[in-house]
Amino acid sequence: MVAARSHRTALAFSLLGALLPAACNRGGSQSRRVVGGLADFGALATDGARQRFCAADQLSGRLLVIDPADGDTLFDLQSIGGSVGGLLHDHCSDSCYTAVSSRNRIDVFDPSLYFRRSTIRLRASPFAMAPGAGGRLLVVTSAGLIDLDPKTLTQNTLLPTVERDALLVTDRESRFACLVETLNGAAVVNRFDLANLAAPPITSATGTMPGRVIAAALDFDGELLYVATDKAPGIHRLDAETLAQFDTIDVGDGLSGMALSSTGLRLFYSTTGPLVESVIVEPRLPGPSVTLPDVPRERGVALSATNQELAVWSGDGSITTNGIFEFVIRAPSILRQGEAGTLTLEGRPNALYFLFLSGGPAPLLLDKPSKPEPRLLELSLVLGYALVAQGQLDGAGRATVEDIVPPGLSTEAIDSVWQAAQTDAVFPPRYELSNAMFIRFLGPDCP
Repeated sequence: MVAARSHRTALAFSLLGALLPAACNRGGSQSRRVVGGLADFGALATDGARQRFCAADQLSGRLLVIDPADGDTLFDLQSIGGSVGGLLHDHCSDSCYTAVSSRNRIDVFDPSLYFRRSTIRLRASPFAMAPGAGGRLLVVTSAGLIDLDPKTLTQNTLLPTVERDALLVTDRESRFACLVETLNGAAVVNRFDLANLAAPPITSATGTMPGRVIAAALDFDGELLYVATDKAPGIHRLDAETLAQFDTIDVGDGLSGMALSSTGLRLFYSTTGPLVESVIVEPRLPGPSVTLPDVPRERGVALSATNQELAVWSGDGSITTNGIFEFVIRAPSILRQGEAGTLTLEGRPNALYFLFLSGGPAPLLLDKPSKPEPRLLELSLVLGYALVAQGQLDGAGRATVEDIVPPGLSTEAIDSVWQAAQTDAVFPPRYELSNAMFIRFLGPDCP
């Protein structure tokens, strides 16, 4: 997608200049109650290919699939036959792995229709999972951290002892994985080289991240690891290669949830009140906030693949979806060759729109830092930046852009970041930016 530079790039830069004096980027925090009666948090995950959330009630084994755009429940499996300790959507195999902890197994669901394709039997209880290299899985179990091949069912033990509530994250190129767990009242990270799992892991310094682990995430390039704990300062950023402390984001005590946007430029977090706040990571400035009907429960905050909706699992056992921006891009964040690749825009009726893409993210403020919720252009000018579509939203405030999958993909995945601007046909113009979203176009070999 870096090759997307074109003769229209000059027009894109001229439009960027027009955006600079603009005025408005209001948040759109509409809350939709999806479902109640989920008493015990098990897992909350995102399916980027289908733009869905998936939630699992731990004790009952209830599995829900939710449309974040309108809050509809698409599938409701009342019980899958055991308690659930983890969920993972693997887009290369197009599978939803569900850790059925009480039955020592991982169920493999078809994520389109949610029927059980197969079951992987284990010798211990599974919990958190993450994709490894070559289609393998990393799994936190009651008998340690294992490296599992879902096809041959062979497994290797990487660590003999792991806390059951440990978290796993891998970079999007599957080069390394980080295990984040709470030991002796503080967060500890082990980093594994996925190309050489026989090598001992790199371990972070002990006692430097006080509190219980709440969340973990890697930035877009896999250079910084975010570790969130429930003790001040709350969010620690580590060098993802060495695990040395980079800096902190001070949110105080009581952090209950954290989600990093797929572009790595916006961070959302919840503490002790009925509110999700956000910051622009660089430069460190406040972003939009979302008011909630109830206080989020621990680890109960997830961000949609479009970076537009927050799913929040509240203390009263309900799940709500909450919009962030008023002007919205919606598209699958994972697309394959041969797919339609349709992108939709939702904004003000009859507004003019301009759709841009880049080969990666980079922050560029379009307002003074003192302005509340300053507009953030999240497209990298260095990696290639182009206007790919323009037009007018219809009377309902909608437009569709077809065939966004580029033809003739190579055997490697191609990454892109998309963002749009809208304005009314009035003078002076009033421009608003949409959410920015990351889309990966998978190659035929699905690396």
